[in-house]
Amino acid sequence: MAIVSGMLVTTSLMSLVISLYWEKSLILSACFLMFFGFIEVMYLLACIWNFHLGAWYLVMLSVLFLTIMLAWHYGSMKKYEFDLENKVSSEWLTDFSEGLGISRVPGIGFIYTDIVTGVPAFFSHFVTNLPAFHQVLIFVSFKSQPLPYVPCDQRFLIGRVGHKDCKIYRCIVRYGYCDRIRDTDDFEEQIIHSIGEFISLEENDFESITAEEGKMTIVGKPGSDGNAAYALIPVNNSMSTASSSRTSKENMAISYHPRSEKGPSTNAPVRRKKVRFVLPPESRPKMQASVREELQQLVDARESGTAYILGQSHLVAHKGSNFLKRLLIMVYVLLDRNSQDPPVALNIPHAALVEVGMVYMI
Repeated sequence: MAIVSGMLVTTSLMSLVISLYWEKSLILSACFLMFFGFIEVMYLLACIWNFHLGAWYLVMLSVLFLTIMLAWHYGSMKKYEFDLENKVSSEWLTDFSEGLGISRVPGIGFIYTDIVTGVPAFFSHFVTNLPAFHQVLIFVSFKSQPLPYVPCDQRFLIGRVGHKDCKIYRCIVRYGYCDRIRDTDDFEEQIIHSIGEFISLEENDFESITAEEGKMTIVGKPGSDGNAAYALIPVNNSMSTASSSRTSKENMAISYHPRSEKGPSTNAPVRRKKVRFVLPPESRPKMQASVREELQQLVDARESGTAYILGQSHLVAHKGSNFLKRLLIMVYVLLDRNSQDPPVALNIPHAALVEVGMVYMI
């Protein structure tokens, strides 16, 4: 039935090509349509006549898959539109935080969001009910590109939210449709390292992109003066004891625990190896005192711990919505509950995970 329907549509379009593009007479176009169209209509009627003998199964299966795809697209689109319409400006978080009685706690907070400007609605909901957030905030967004792979030196876009004293950054992670960026166990450490490069390159007006909140700097490329290469130096704990103690005395360090080199077993908990970020000695490439101080604050915040804040949305249709809208939202909620959770897809440790629930009225 689908093939015959496609042939009938092709014949109808071909008759238009004859009359409009080839500029033949309408009589010739009508004769072509009547001759071939009559044959294909007879085949289509024969298929419809046998609909109750088994063809209905394929039609119902097509309707089912079409409903699932429409529901997922509709729900995802409405969630994104809700986030855009209900986001708050960055000034609300940076300029009015003191008036709202918001306190800063030690540590780094990663806020994963789909929007690339402003403060997401779930985080403003969180701050309104619990007026506190971390000493350093990093808004992380993932954006796919129409490329198979994005080079590592062009993957991270880093910018500031508010003035320097706020210690709030935005990181846009660009990836291609063949990239598997979350397979690396040190993804968050890559972001911290990129922010360190951004802090050291910010004064030099390195390659940047103008955005709504300001300039977004592309990090990953070594600077002309070498500052980017030595902003934060990763050091493994496999070094000797003497060199380790000497480094800890001369430099400022940060410890974290990425996944072990050996693959984790299904029964044993994930074990992480210790790696450190150190700042270069003052004798190595020139670094301004303000830049070194901000990097030190980043190091201290990482030593205090890391938290991951995600939004947990619950879609609800408005009262009085039509049946089709309520059906699509109901199907979307069912699919969303049975799909892979974002913390699992993002490889986030449960001990450091904070999920903020919020009802989206669609």
